[in-house]
Amino acid sequence: MSKTGLFGFPLEENYNENVEEKEEESSSSEEEPEQEKEEETSSSEEEGKIDDDEPDPWKPLREKVGEDLEESYLKEVQQFLDKGKTQDYAETAAFNTLLPVSRKRLRSTYLERLKWTHRIKLDAIHRKVMTTLRRFIDEDDMDFDEAAESAVAKRKFLINRVMKKKPLPDESDDDKEEENDILVTET
Repeated sequence: MSKTGLFGFPLEENYNENVEEKEEESSSSEEEPEQEKEEETSSSEEEGKIDDDEPDPWKPLREKVGEDLEESYLKEVQQFLDKGKTQDYAETAAFNTLLPVSRKRLRSTYLERLKWTHRIKLDAIHRKVMTTLRRFIDEDDMDFDEAAESAVAKRKFLINRVMKKKPLPDESDDDKEEENDILVTET
């Protein structure tokens, strides 16, 4: 049975072998302020939640951060496990240790996507796709997801222009380079 870490990626099986299953009952006085902070942040997270029907727009960004920090996270988990901590404790402590780095990486990733969103709005191909999308919504009474899929399918040839085929280099050019290399080495 594969267990996933707090960043959403699977933990290696050998981590489970090194840990006893009992939870630690006592908590140190240093952990209590962290728990209070987490309770405060969880209540503010609840206020910012969106409807259950809508997907979480931050999920792809959190997953990217998790992928970027996977190696560091696994090392931190292993260090806590080596100290004799439980699996759950090790995962949570590793997550909390990497939280400042995670937040910084999240802000950076978000900034990149925000700038990209601004630039794509000015792109001619994107504008044509969006015009088609709006027409599908208005005229055909489609929801956004259906209209988006239809607009991309309808404008696929236009979108294909973004990725152009590279011309293959002439084989005769490669032969000439090899001949030049041979001549240089002979002299």
